[in-house]
Amino acid sequence: MLLKVIGTILSKVFTTGIGFLIVIITSKELGSSARGEIALMLLNISIIGLIQGIFNGSSLTFLTPRYSFLKLTLVSNVFSILLSLLLTTFFLEIHLIEEDHFNFLLILSLFQGALTSSQSLLLGKEKIASFNYLEIIKSITLIGTLLMWFYVYGTISIEVTFYAYLASYSLPFLISLFWLIPLCSQTNSERNSTSTLISDFFKFGFQIQLNNISQMINYRFCFFLIEKLKGKSELGIFSVAISISEAIWIVCKSIATFQYSRLVNTEDVHEKKRITLVSLHLSFLATFPLIVILLLLPTNFFTFLFGTDFNNLRPILFSLSIAVLELSYFTIINHYFTGIGLNKLNIFGSVIGNVTTVISGILLVPILGSIGAGIATSISYFIMLIYLVYQFKKQSKTKFRELVPSIGSLKIFFTEQTT
Repeated sequence: MLLKVIGTILSKVFTTGIGFLIVIITSKELGSSARGEIALMLLNISIIGLIQGIFNGSSLTFLTPRYSFLKLTLVSNVFSILLSLLLTTFFLEIHLIEEDHFNFLLILSLFQGALTSSQSLLLGKEKIASFNYLEIIKSITLIGTLLMWFYVYGTISIEVTFYAYLASYSLPFLISLFWLIPLCSQTNSERNSTSTLISDFFKFGFQIQLNNISQMINYRFCFFLIEKLKGKSELGIFSVAISISEAIWIVCKSIATFQYSRLVNTEDVHEKKRITLVSLHLSFLATFPLIVILLLLPTNFFTFLFGTDFNNLRPILFSLSIAVLELSYFTIINHYFTGIGLNKLNIFGSVIGNVTTVISGILLVPILGSIGAGIATSISYFIMLIYLVYQFKKQSKTKFRELVPSIGSLKIFFTEQTT
C-alpha cells in the first residue's frame, strides 16, 4: 500500500511540477492575456472531458471488475468520440469558442478522451504503476514539445502551445495500447448484454459525472465571471493562482486515486471505512504544511517566476488557501461515496456548493475581482464539506474523534503490508 501511494504521489508531483513549469513559460513568453486564452481552451477541454467521463472516467474504473474488458473498451471509446464531435460543434454554435479554435478543441478532446479511457481501465485493474507511467510520459511530452518549439525553432504562439498539448495526449495513448491489448484477451464470467452495460454507464457514470460537473462549476464558474467582468488579463492571473493551488492538491488527489482503486475492488464495509479514514488523516497532515509554506513566499518570488503582470498573486492565493485545506478532506470523502456507489450524496453536496458559488461569486467578483473569486470558492467548499462530513459520519457510523487527524493514526498506513 505504502509503495503504491508514494509512487502515485511522486508521479503527480512530477506531472504537476511540469504543469507548473508550463504555466511559468507561457505566462512569461505570452503574457497574462494569452495565458487567459489558454486557460479558457483548457477549461473547454475539461468540460468536454467531464461529459465524456460518463463513459470513460470513474464510472469506467468502477465497472472494470464487473464487465468484459473488450466490451468496456469499445463502448467507452465509441461514446467518447461521439460526445467530442457533438460538444465541440455545440460550443461553436453558441459562440463559446472562436471558429479558429474549433479544430484544436475537437482534436484535443478526442485524444484526451481516448487517453482517459485507457487510464481508467488500467486503474480498474489496479495497474496503478502503468497509470502513473502514462501521467509521467504525458508531462515529459508536453514540456519537451513546448521547449522545442519555443526555444529551438523560435516559434512562440498560443497555437504552438495547443500542439504541445496534442502531443502530450496522443503519445501516451499510443503507448497505453501495449498494456491494454493483452488485457482484452482476458476472459470474464459476466453474461450481461451491451445494452445492460450502456445502461450501467448511464446509471453510474451520469451520477459520478454530474457530481464532477457540479464540482467544476464550483471552482470554474468564477473563470467566466472574471473574464466577462474583469477581462482576460485578470483571468490569466487568477488561472495561475488556481494552478499554484492545484499543485498542492496533488497530495489529496494522489491519495484519493489509490483509495478509489482499493474501494472498488473490495466488498468489506469495514475495510472501506478504514482505508478512507487513513487516507483522510494522511491527506490533511500532508496538505497543511504545504499551504503554510506557500503563504510565506514573498511577492517578488512570484514576479520572478511569472513576470510583473502577476504581482497581485499573493492575496489571491490567501483567498484560495482555505479552499485547498478543505479539499484535503472533501476529496477523500467524495471518493468514498463514489467508491461505494452513493453518488447521490456527492451530487447533492455539489449542488449546494453550486448555489453558494453562484451567489457569492456574483456578489464578490464585481467588487473584489480575483480575490472575491477565491473567497467564493472557499465558502463553497466549506458548505459542501460540512454536508459530506455529516453524511459520512451517519453512513459509516464514524465518531467525530475518528475524523480528527493524528500522527499516531498513520502508523497503520506506514506499517501495513497489504497490496
